[in-house]
Amino acid sequence: MVRSAVIPAAGLGTRLRPLTDTTPKELLPLGGVPMIDHVLDELREAGIDRIIAITRRGKEALEEGLRAAGAECVRQPEPLGLGHAISFAEPLLGDDEPFAVALPDCLYPTPAVLRSLIDAGPHAVAVERVPPELLSRFGIVALGEGGRVTGVVEKPAVADAPSDLAIAARYVLGHSVFDALRETGPDPTGELGLAQALDLLARTERVTAVELPAAAPRVDVGTLAAYEDALRTG
Repeated sequence: MVRSAVIPAAGLGTRLRPLTDTTPKELLPLGGVPMIDHVLDELREAGIDRIIAITRRGKEALEEGLRAAGAECVRQPEPLGLGHAISFAEPLLGDDEPFAVALPDCLYPTPAVLRSLIDAGPHAVAVERVPPELLSRFGIVALGEGGRVTGVVEKPAVADAPSDLAIAARYVLGHSVFDALRETGPDPTGELGLAQALDLLARTERVTAVELPAAAPRVDVGTLAAYEDALRTG
């Protein structure tokens, strides 16, 4: 069973400015409640009972709300990539404990996707098909037989994309992902990416891609335009 989840919430929210100049993106309202509450509800309904949030200085209001909801908060000193953020959860997880990862700028109104990832573990990622013009925004997977991920390319140009399947903000990972992060190390810009670690991990362990159905109820709130659209559609 997967009982723990990590929420990387240390981002600067630059794609949601000017709203995030005064309010952490996770606290922006949607449907009358902060966006982070939708993520917490999804995780709890999927059977998660321990939540570790990776935050940063300046998000004290978010931390207060998360702690009130029973989450543990760990600060990332500086934004050095998704893999770097997730690595701060390692000391809080058991050596053999799988865990979920939920990016809070993408909302799932039901826990069905996360439950599917838990069933497909120990390493599994949600993926969805995206048009060519969006490939450079996501980690794109190469897929083998039976949904097995054979590689991951982070934000590729169209010519370099191994498929049109983009990782869709939900993961279930085994503890060995931390070894892959250490082995991968930071890129030339100093960031430690999760996609690169998954690419390495897929060479030696099974990483399963769970494709979202075309009508999957996923709500992208990662950009100002997407957030405004979510507000209009409810």
